[in-house]
Amino acid sequence: MILLFFVAIFKQLYFVTIDRQKLISYAQEQRNETVKVSNPRGEIIDREGLILAFSIPSYSLYIQPSLIKNDEIRNKLYDELSKIKGIPIENLKKIFDKNAPFTWVYRKMPFDIEKQVREILTKFPEQGIGLIKEEKRVYPYKDLAEPLLGFVGTDNQGLEGVEKFYNSYLSSISKEENLEFDANGRIVNIDKLENLVQSSPVKLKLTIDSKLQGLTESLLDECIKEYKAKRGTVIVVDIKTGAILTLAQSPRINPDKFYDFPEEDYRIISRDFLYEPGSILKPIIFNILLDNNIISKDTTVNIGKYLQVANRRIFDAEDGLGLSGPSTIKDILRYSSNIGAGSLALKAPNKEYFELLKKYFCDDEKYLFSENFLKGYVHLPDYKGPVEQATTAFGQGISLSFLNVVAYYSAIANGGEIVPLKIIEDDIGRPQRLFEKSNADFIRKCLISVVQNGTGVSAQINGVEVAGKTGTAQKPSKLGGYIPGEYVASFIGFFPANKPKYVIGVLIDNPVGIHWGGSVAAPLFRKIAIATMSMNK
Repeated sequence: MILLFFVAIFKQLYFVTIDRQKLISYAQEQRNETVKVSNPRGEIIDREGLILAFSIPSYSLYIQPSLIKNDEIRNKLYDELSKIKGIPIENLKKIFDKNAPFTWVYRKMPFDIEKQVREILTKFPEQGIGLIKEEKRVYPYKDLAEPLLGFVGTDNQGLEGVEKFYNSYLSSISKEENLEFDANGRIVNIDKLENLVQSSPVKLKLTIDSKLQGLTESLLDECIKEYKAKRGTVIVVDIKTGAILTLAQSPRINPDKFYDFPEEDYRIISRDFLYEPGSILKPIIFNILLDNNIISKDTTVNIGKYLQVANRRIFDAEDGLGLSGPSTIKDILRYSSNIGAGSLALKAPNKEYFELLKKYFCDDEKYLFSENFLKGYVHLPDYKGPVEQATTAFGQGISLSFLNVVAYYSAIANGGEIVPLKIIEDDIGRPQRLFEKSNADFIRKCLISVVQNGTGVSAQINGVEVAGKTGTAQKPSKLGGYIPGEYVASFIGFFPANKPKYVIGVLIDNPVGIHWGGSVAAPLFRKIAIATMSMNK
């Protein structure tokens, strides 16, 4: 019989693991070979050092059916193991039928099941069955900050989120050692392992504030439930550092049982989903037009019942508050006029307009984030006619990741200069000017009026001046056009408006009934803004 011996060496509460499959083959071949000894997978911590993900020792049950020759023993062992919860009988039958030299029965067992298995093993000494120590990933706060954190697979490789993107950093740092095996497959120079114990596992520090993250998730869950929405996300950013304090979404996955959730829920909503932003894009478009001298701060347009563009009539949405007559940029933003936005965009030569969209939304995207992990998606209209020129000005026919839009608001709030958004505390992005300061300051002041007496009044906070913009976007259909009755409600704002410290973006996908950004998203912004100020006094 081949006996596999694995050792766990504890020093300062850390343990090592040995590459098991190599040991098996080496033992069978009875030769000296090199094996790897490694530290536990690194920890993920929040900005205050709170541990969000770490690894602990865990035991896995293996069996060597080919070594169990006695049918009576095989049957007894099968009967005993079939009583263990978590071991499917059909799988167990296949394992015994294979008659393989080695196979796993139960990887990384919970402690209570491990205890049951150990009792069974006492009945079958030296019978080709045993336990091997492995690493098990633990997420102590369950779904907190999911799916941002992501999860690992059975072999401790990151499969989604931070766990996947930073897998090479978090993975164990290995050292190699020549180990000797006797004829029975036993390691005879096991003492050498003690010389390979490494220092403590690495730590990956996030910018996330776990307290604010948890509260935001609770408030978001309530909003999703109240409006029977499909999903939603909230982002809180420290404008001066670019640190993302909260990246919350609903629904969330349980990383310990990720296989029970649809793959769609593994995605980070604000990064991986393309949305037509709707009216939250207007301030950005207007800033672009101002910077390129297509319009001035004094530009006015006449608002009628509709805007005729080629064969298309553009109307204001029902929440546009009925703007009419000569209107300024401030008026258009305050009352969220699609007619006004389209009229301003059409002042640009068609080719130049779409070249500007490409520059700001595609070419300049590299300035938005300090790490590629946060990089989202952009889709400009395939056909670039006058209708598309008008509609993109109010966020229709153009799609962006919500995180990208929040980043542009951070730049506007910061006088046109963006400090790249980051999720890793140690990353230091180089500030980049996206908009001219005077124009960004002008747009910022216009957005104050949106909250004071425009579509964003529900975002008002007593004693704190807020600037922001509402958005209500129709959801496009894969067949073309838009899905009747389906909308995305959003609000992005920053505060204090005259010296902004934080920007918060709220997006609610497909609320039922009331669907306006000012009615659904703005009130949630207000609650989270108050919590942010309270926790950061």
